[in-house]
Amino acid sequence: MKASRYMDINRIEFIVTYRCSGQCKHCSLGDKLNYADGFNCISARRAAAIVEEISQIFSVASVMTFGGEPMLYADTVYTIHETAERYGIGTRQLITNGHFTNVDEQRKQAAKSLKQAGVNNLLLSVDAFHQETIPIEGVYAFARYAKASGVPNIRLQPAWVVDEHNDNPFNKKTKEILRRFEDLDIAVAKGNNIFMAGNAVTHLAQYYDKPTLDMADSCGSMPYTEPLTGITSLSIVPNGNVMICGFVIGNIYRQSMEEIVSQYDPYQNEWMRAIIVGGASALLDLSRQKGLAVNTSLCYSVCDLCHRINSSLSI
Repeated sequence: MKASRYMDINRIEFIVTYRCSGQCKHCSLGDKLNYADGFNCISARRAAAIVEEISQIFSVASVMTFGGEPMLYADTVYTIHETAERYGIGTRQLITNGHFTNVDEQRKQAAKSLKQAGVNNLLLSVDAFHQETIPIEGVYAFARYAKASGVPNIRLQPAWVVDEHNDNPFNKKTKEILRRFEDLDIAVAKGNNIFMAGNAVTHLAQYYDKPTLDMADSCGSMPYTEPLTGITSLSIVPNGNVMICGFVIGNIYRQSMEEIVSQYDPYQNEWMRAIIVGGASALLDLSRQKGLAVNTSLCYSVCDLCHRINSSLSI
């Protein structure tokens, strides 16, 4: 099977659903949260097939499921990770807020099922933002059951405003919440430093510098990104779109994965080509040529600019 010379995939990320049991002020999904678009959940059968197809093309090291809250569709999560284990993918990671049922027996059974499905890296989102709307007691119980069931590499995954050392009310509350889990002896991961996107722009801007767009920035120069000419990770969203950052490069319900990855050429997409060749400046010039009005005073980075343009193109 052939693949584009611009990608060598070692990680697959499944956004299982945009539905969520929380309403977090920092959520990067923003308006997409609880947005179905006709697809409440990614197809378990098709997602499993994608794991198989990509594994036959690339040497995949990691599969991750997250959301929204992925465990609202637990059977899909199990299917994806069972398939990943079957195809020898070493890291099988789940990110969950731990709140997907109010029934304690279901929490216990879910923990056992995750172990049986082969999940070997469990990140539990615990912080001031999640616990504003999610009861901590149920999350604590799920964490206890997951550890008792033998799920490997369980870690608490907090979100920090600016960074862990910044003195603000949210970080103080997060540290207080983390202490509630100390008796379980579960490691606390480095966590995520919240960046200005989605709900964070509305609720947390006061803790960050004002938006500043550096025209010299290019794709791959920002945190959590990689050059469009050297893609190692693919994200698949509930409606089947295969995403590279904010760009759709195919759809798993209409194409095979071999077709999608073999046809990928960032230079054939005028928006990708602009950002590769000329960075933020060229991307902004192209948007003007296309009649797309983008308020750069609201853009925190080239990623923000790119996402705003992509959102305009999808309308």
